[in-house]
Amino acid sequence: MRKKLVSVICILTLAVLSLCGCGSKQESTGGTQTGQSKEINVMIWDSTYPDEVFDQFEEETGIHVNVSYITNTDELITKMVSGENEFDYVDVESAYVKTFVENGLLAKIDYDKIPNSENIDDKFWGAVGDEKNEYTMPVSDNIYSLIVYNKETCPIEIKSFADLADPALEGQVCMINSTISLYGTALESLGYSADSTSEDEIAEANELLGKIKKNVKAFVGTSAMSQLETGDCSVAFCYDYPYLMMDKNNWDKYGVAAIDSGYERSNGFVGIPASSEKKDEAEEFMNFILQPEIQAEFAQEAGQASLLKRDLMTPVMPDGYYDNPYFNMDPGIEENSWHIAIDDDQIAIMDKYYTMLMGSE
Repeated sequence: MRKKLVSVICILTLAVLSLCGCGSKQESTGGTQTGQSKEINVMIWDSTYPDEVFDQFEEETGIHVNVSYITNTDELITKMVSGENEFDYVDVESAYVKTFVENGLLAKIDYDKIPNSENIDDKFWGAVGDEKNEYTMPVSDNIYSLIVYNKETCPIEIKSFADLADPALEGQVCMINSTISLYGTALESLGYSADSTSEDEIAEANELLGKIKKNVKAFVGTSAMSQLETGDCSVAFCYDYPYLMMDKNNWDKYGVAAIDSGYERSNGFVGIPASSEKKDEAEEFMNFILQPEIQAEFAQEAGQASLLKRDLMTPVMPDGYYDNPYFNMDPGIEENSWHIAIDDDQIAIMDKYYTMLMGSE
């Protein structure tokens, strides 16, 4: 059962204060950091940074990068609050930025030391909870939870999330099993906020999801790509569109439904833990990865457009790269998209209804 994050944070904070004394500074416990050695410890999501980038950074700056991988954001936050942090640079999911900032886990970023931050497209700035960009910096392109359909086999035109409940789609729908994405999208489609903590509104969203479930052939973890490609499903609510579009053979095969209520959008942010003693080195790394040539490696690794301004990226990308349909979706998809900020009360209610939804026939 999910523990309430806020409660965990409060308990651990009190415990740390009682053990360490008010105002005491927690020292970094990184096993690889020694004195003034030129190295930093980074905590990132797996498969999001090209391995070559770390070697290139060390060759250019002399700073070695020790890499660890996040398995669970809640666990990372709990570890940082408890004073066990040993990292100098951490990936922060957009949905968790507010939690990191409100609990004082991140240091303010000195953008004077990151001049390449001016290369970032304006649309990526301003995470929920850090609208002034004081503690977090964008580091990756947007990922959307989208309704993707096979243009040849989908029997209806999909104009809304509720259209997934159309009887014509019986046995043809695949859906990710992300509680946040499912209920957030259902709430928005009903005219409510994806951040709603109203149990009545979440219950109504659950009712809509129950209707859609009658057409669902399979709930999948994070990817419905194989089900789409094998023809098991003609429609999928998933994160897979950019990966499908990495294959040019799929460019004319799949489309995205441009629904009025919009889709959940998430992009990656990074921050510097407040306890880090290598802030200057972390900011140097942040500046390094915002070079167009380095971002070209990031983009091609993930099939993304890059978070940098297009006029900076086009010259360093392969010819025709931006012909990809994913980079040319209906403008309304981006304009109507929305972020979710994790809230423990909301999660508790959603989890209750999700359990009921998955247990229903």
